[in-house]
Amino acid sequence: MKIIAEIGINHDGSIEKARELIDASSQSGVHAVKFQYRNLNNAYSKNAKEIGDEILSKEINRNYLSPNQLIDLSTYAKELELEVGISFFDKKDIQDFDREIRIFDFFKIPSVELTNGDLIDALLELNKHLYLSLGAHNESEVIDALERLPSTGWTPMHCISNYPVTLDNARLGYITYLQDKWGLDVGYSSHDDNWEVCLLAMQMGVTVIERHITLDREANGLDHSSSSTPDHFLKMSDFSKSMPVVLAGNSPRVANQGELLNRQNLGRSYYVVSDFSEGDVLDMSNLEYRSPHTGLDKTNIGEYISRSLKRNIEKDSVLTKSIFEEDLPISDEVINSAKEMQLSLPIRLHDYKEMESMFPIGAFEFHLSFDEVLSNIDTVNISPNNKYSIHLPDYINPTQLMDPFSKDDSQKNDSLRLLERTVEFSKELQELTGEKVPIVGSFSIVHSDREGFFEDHSALLKKYLQHGVEILPQWLPPIAWYFGGSVGLNVMNEYKDVEYLRQHGLGVCMDICHLILGRNYYNFSASDIVNNLKSQIQHIHIADAAGIDGEGLAIGDGDPENTALIKQVLNYDCLKVIEVWQGHLDNGAGFKQALIKLAEIHDGQ
Repeated sequence: MKIIAEIGINHDGSIEKARELIDASSQSGVHAVKFQYRNLNNAYSKNAKEIGDEILSKEINRNYLSPNQLIDLSTYAKELELEVGISFFDKKDIQDFDREIRIFDFFKIPSVELTNGDLIDALLELNKHLYLSLGAHNESEVIDALERLPSTGWTPMHCISNYPVTLDNARLGYITYLQDKWGLDVGYSSHDDNWEVCLLAMQMGVTVIERHITLDREANGLDHSSSSTPDHFLKMSDFSKSMPVVLAGNSPRVANQGELLNRQNLGRSYYVVSDFSEGDVLDMSNLEYRSPHTGLDKTNIGEYISRSLKRNIEKDSVLTKSIFEEDLPISDEVINSAKEMQLSLPIRLHDYKEMESMFPIGAFEFHLSFDEVLSNIDTVNISPNNKYSIHLPDYINPTQLMDPFSKDDSQKNDSLRLLERTVEFSKELQELTGEKVPIVGSFSIVHSDREGFFEDHSALLKKYLQHGVEILPQWLPPIAWYFGGSVGLNVMNEYKDVEYLRQHGLGVCMDICHLILGRNYYNFSASDIVNNLKSQIQHIHIADAAGIDGEGLAIGDGDPENTALIKQVLNYDCLKVIEVWQGHLDNGAGFKQALIKLAEIHDGQ
């Protein structure tokens, strides 16, 4: 999907304003800008006497920019990595640009010149893509104009030549008509009063949208009222990039990670009302249905309620499948393989001892809430014989993310306080174990631009490194599941971030699951990113993934090509934390499965 911001005559004949419009277009994320050109000597007849002619003639003269000026502006736009196009109204006007006509990436036939065969032929001879607006013509004229064209190199543009177009005149169904009749890509040249009509055109499958850009819709001039501001173009650009994802889903339904989180937090499971022992048989009177949803629910309780318990269960504990099943211990071979690969498991303060006993692999990562970090954490029961890492909380309170550079002083100060306390905990563990205890942080908020983000965070993280604690920014997914909803992230998840990380020499926690999701979203090579950052990857998170939001899947349940990527990092000399979703439930069933699968992958090398 290409977005073209037409500058047209909204520059008001001012080079400075034209540059402002180019800057605004670039910052709005569009692909291209387009100009118009009329040689004043070829534009209006001296005998034009109609009132409308007088208005248009004066506007055209007032907004004139010379070929040299347009070439200079086009050069400037190209420096901003924008494509540049131009509309002509007469074949003679092309000659005014001489050889410099080659600077343009595409040309446009305005609606009023659709039947101008000489102009169309002359532009086609320049071997650049040609867009043709179909407004102001009846179907027979459209057919005559398009039938004479070659089979490729041009795109018809649905257009209503009103300025502006009201909702009841948009006639977007003509897009489908053109697609069916000509079997070609179709564009939309929008003069709509409501820019949101462009979103409907995107949904109908247009491949390019052209719309005039202005700094002020209320400004004096003919085109401003049918134009869009940079803010609107930014929204259009965002939607154009996301439209394939927005329209996806023509397949059996799969709940995304955010939905699973909400189902866990808001849903319910069965909890026992008192202590029960191995061999007891429960009935429904022994249970309460409460949140959160981390165990058996109404869909599966019937399969288990009449079975005898295989182990003791304490009052108020959630009822899970593992309570009714034999506990199959994980083999020594798998444990030894996990130690060799330096695999680690996520733990909470309340389940640390249980997880350590169940999985004696010698490495764990503390995943703590903001309340836990700010409390007095007692390290007395923490074994000095393990290796540890800490995951910095994503949240500083129930409504705000971690952001040490927030413009909100309260959010900034609370973020720094949480960060400081996590660093203190890291130092305590380092003193206890004699080993480094890295901190993994999901730094995701960009306040100015990418460069500023990396400069700020690099300075902050290097300050803590000088005091003996390494904080590793985590490779992030394209979509994060914050506060029960999905949030698009704009940093630490694209190929361009590799160069910034290398430039600043930052250590990285490479999250393989997030990397896979980014590969599927941005279409980059995940293996290349791992290779380019190999010397900086100090920590790894491992889980499988599918699509753009299928996060935390069991190893082997994701896209088939993921196994090779996981295999690529298993021999890296750092801790590798298994982050399979809900792996700790059902007596650690998900983690057991992951350890066995990773051992198979590793031993198969």
